[in-house]
Amino acid sequence: MNGHTDGRQESISVPFFYRWLRSLLFEMDPEEAHTLAVQLAPVAAAMSHGAFQDPCLATTVAGVNFANPVGLAAGFDKNGRLTNCLSKFGFGFAEIGSITAQSTIGNPKPRLFRLVEDEAVINRLGLNGDGASVVAQRLEGAGFSLPVGVNIAKTNLPTVKGEKGVADMLQSFECIRNLPLAFVTLNASCPNTHEGIMQESEELDQMLAGVQRLNERRLPVFLKLSPDSTDELLEKFVDSACKYGIRGYVLGNTTTKRDGLRTASNTVASIGNGGLSGKPLKQKALDLVKRVYKIKRGEQDIIGCGGIFSGADAFDFIAHGANAVEIYTGLIYGGPDLPCRINRQLAQLLKAKNLTVATLLGSAHTKKALA
Repeated sequence: MNGHTDGRQESISVPFFYRWLRSLLFEMDPEEAHTLAVQLAPVAAAMSHGAFQDPCLATTVAGVNFANPVGLAAGFDKNGRLTNCLSKFGFGFAEIGSITAQSTIGNPKPRLFRLVEDEAVINRLGLNGDGASVVAQRLEGAGFSLPVGVNIAKTNLPTVKGEKGVADMLQSFECIRNLPLAFVTLNASCPNTHEGIMQESEELDQMLAGVQRLNERRLPVFLKLSPDSTDELLEKFVDSACKYGIRGYVLGNTTTKRDGLRTASNTVASIGNGGLSGKPLKQKALDLVKRVYKIKRGEQDIIGCGGIFSGADAFDFIAHGANAVEIYTGLIYGGPDLPCRINRQLAQLLKAKNLTVATLLGSAHTKKALA
């Protein structure tokens, strides 16, 4: 793989202006800085010089054509306010949410923490948001500047579990099923809720069967899985996904593990529980892509997510079977033009090997050398 696999060894070339702005933002509470970033995104988009484009970057996910494989991960635009401007930042697609059937305020604050030495974040936001019906109405009246997916999770309340949890997910799907979406993701892996990773395969089967009964327009449905899943759990989830016609997987989510961090252990311990994202997550997310690629059906697609900060990172994920990738924490440390930089770097790597995203896809699993 020509040394591309260690994303933690590669520093981001961050423009001077964003280094200056980041120093100001990092003086703010992380959640307040995120809220400000969402509010300023339309202004920043209007000032953008436009996206980097190259035919070699084109990819297809669930039959939908994306101009490039770099998407915005769920969690940034939770409430669907930015669909009309995200393409200006260079994204090829975006995932909205997670949305939940009920509007909730999430977990108690503070609940979002930066690990600057690791270029990472720990969050335990707890799926705060406006609720599925409100977000659906907002998206119905919005313009889509790029292909959009919506991520659905169970409402984070102690009473929403079992059959009530299944009904909660189905209620959210009903709200968005008639929107012009590229795909819908069912989140079975959020670590910041009362139940954490969904362990009951029977409950998952009920949810998938219910979604497909409601899915009259045959929207592509993806399943979001955790890098902390055991091989046994992954096999159960993939079996269910194949049984109910799930189109693919978003791999993965944040991790509850804390191994290999540069941040002082007492600092990490003082933060407490939550999902870790950012550079330390890359290898876990990449391993998850490798594991699922080997057991999924050929027609199922993968969107890779976790620790992607560079074109070399994206190259690794695509080579190991991801049709596309998503970023979020990288934006915090790399700035709003990170999608363009990743695409530019990825195009350079592809052209150096006379490849496209389509011909690179899954090539690490064959005997062909990429040198």
